[in-house]
Order: sequence, then C-alpha cells, then structure tokens
Amino acid sequence: MAVNVTRAEQHPLIGAQISVLAADNLQDCENYFKSLKSLGYNTVIFRAFHNRGDRFHQLAAKSGRKLKPEGVYFATSRVPVIADILTPVCNCAHRSGLKIFAWMNTLKADYRHKLKHKLLTYDQKTGRIEPETNLLDPTDPENIDFLEQLFTDLAACLIDGILLQDDLMLRHNQGFKLVDHKPFPLPAEIYEFNPRNPTRIESYKPGFKQWRRQQALVLQNLANRIFAAARRVTPRLICAQNIHYEILYNPDWGRDWFAWNKTALAGSTANYLMVMSYQERIRRELKLDSDKELAAALDKIFTNALHWRQLKAQIVFKFTTPPTTALPKPKEKALATLHRTIDLARQRNQRSLVLTPCNNLPAAESIKE
Repeated sequence: MAVNVTRAEQHPLIGAQISVLAADNLQDCENYFKSLKSLGYNTVIFRAFHNRGDRFHQLAAKSGRKLKPEGVYFATSRVPVIADILTPVCNCAHRSGLKIFAWMNTLKADYRHKLKHKLLTYDQKTGRIEPETNLLDPTDPENIDFLEQLFTDLAACLIDGILLQDDLMLRHNQGFKLVDHKPFPLPAEIYEFNPRNPTRIESYKPGFKQWRRQQALVLQNLANRIFAAARRVTPRLICAQNIHYEILYNPDWGRDWFAWNKTALAGSTANYLMVMSYQERIRRELKLDSDKELAAALDKIFTNALHWRQLKAQIVFKFTTPPTTALPKPKEKALATLHRTIDLARQRNQRSLVLTPCNNLPAAESIKE
C-alpha cells in the first residue's frame, strides 16, 4: 500500500517521553496526563517494551502478579507480555486530550527467541565473527517478518503513533554475513588493524564506507517495512524513529558508528525523525568544559537541521531532564542547562521538542516558555 507521507503534524509536537509510569492506578495516570496537557504538552511517548533490568511501570509492578523479566506491555502472542497495560493508558491519554505514541524496540526485540537469526559481529578480542546473544539480523527475512507482525499487533492498540527505539542501528563491527561459510565482507578488506594487536581495529579502509552506506539503506528499509505493516492496520498512524545527534553534528560519525546517513534518512517514510540531542551526554561525549562550548555544539546541531528541511520527515529534538535522585545543586545546574538548551532550540526555529525521561511533574515543567 502506497503511503503519502507528509510533514505530518505541522504544528509543533511537544512530547513527554515516559520511561517509567509512576502512577499505580488509572486515575492517577489520567491526572498526570491532564497535568501534562495543562503544561502545554500534546503528546506522550510511552515505553511499550521491557528489557531485562529495566524498571517496571508501576501499573504492572503493583498488580500483584509475578512479572516476566522481559517482554512488552501490549497484547501479542509473538513475545512475552509483561502486562497488557497499553490500552488503558491510551484511554487515559485520549481523555486528557493527548496523543500517545508507543515507544518500541526493534533489533533487541528477540527476547532470546531461539528461532530468530542473530546479528553477526566482529569480536576484537578473538578476531572471529560471532553471533550476538540478543540482537536480530535486520537483513534476515524471518526477522523482518517477525518485526512486521509484532508491530502489526502494536498498531492494533489504541495508539496514535509509534516511535522506534535507538537499537535500530549497527555498530562499526556489526552486520556481517556468512557466504559459503566465510564472512562478508572480510574484516581485512574494511579494517586497518593495530600492528601490535592484530585483531584490534585501528582505522577503516575505503571499502568500509561503502559497506556502511549499504547498511544504512538496509536499516531504513526495515524501518519503512515496519511503518508500512503498522499503517496497514491503522492507516493514519504517525510514525517516528530515533536518530543519534552525531548524524547532524558530524555525518561521518553517524555513518561509521551507527550506520545512518542523510541519504538513507531521506528515504524514510516516518513522519518524525527524533534527534536524541541529550545535552548532558553531548557535554560528556564531546568533552566540553564550559556551557559556552556546549551551546556552540548544540547550535551546530540545530543549524545543520535546518538544511534537512527537504526531507519528508519533520525533525524533533529530544532533551534530557535531571534525575530525581540528583543532589540539589547539581540538579539546579542541570535544570539551568536544560532551560538554556530549550531556549536555544526555539531561537533556531526548532519548535518540536520532547523531554525524556518525563516521569513526573517537576521534570515536565521545564517545557514551559
């Protein structure tokens, strides 16, 4: 089915991404959503997946049932179900005047399913190609069909949209194939190795870039097939995918580290590309010593995004809220940085914003003008 993808919602998307819903009953959930609406939010993004070690949504944790260690929060027979709470949460959001996106993983959605083909990775310790324990191969037809069916089940819920988790990416040593029992490409054809440690990757050969460009197209093809499958169930479903800030800050990093590039994203059938421009992570990863240096890096990202306006998808910037456990002074400093970051984004005409995690009102209040 052909999908006419427009720049979706032309009015700004103001979103609260909820990693752990604190409400342990539906009335408190609805009250929280109504508070978000009063603050100016129009969308909530709800975590519909649960990886081993994640914190449980309280609606599930307080149910009194023994919960599985990993799975999803909606009805499906394809993977383990932690608790089917997405539908009542959707009802709470809609009664509060909010749209609700289900935030869902992809390559990590195997949940140790023995029949799924695993991603092949070059191990720098052993120099061998090894299967990952919990990552799906995005090129395998069985995996593609599995993900299409899983997202079909998700789309049958009362959601308004889906957001693909940032696990839809390939590290620089991931995504090999076996052809006649030999890896393709051969590691020696794409990597320069450290002379003192012959299995350690030192740099990349020209063939690496071409391989990464092909992988970027593979990943985007999978995303588009997921979107198409979900829209066959709900034709007006809004689709979004997470992308890393590096793609806008330094396109070579985006290609080399995640197998994403602008050419592949130009073919996205998503309505939104959500940039994980997490300000404190950017400060840490780029080793920025001052607020001025952080502002310059963010300004570069926001400005470069203006040159992506020819893409069909609308750019949305995501920022992080301080942890609730932070001490008062560090938390106050982090909040000041968040407010400056939001102001700078708006000055650069970036109006669609998401805060994450947005599990409580003190975090949510930072969105106010």
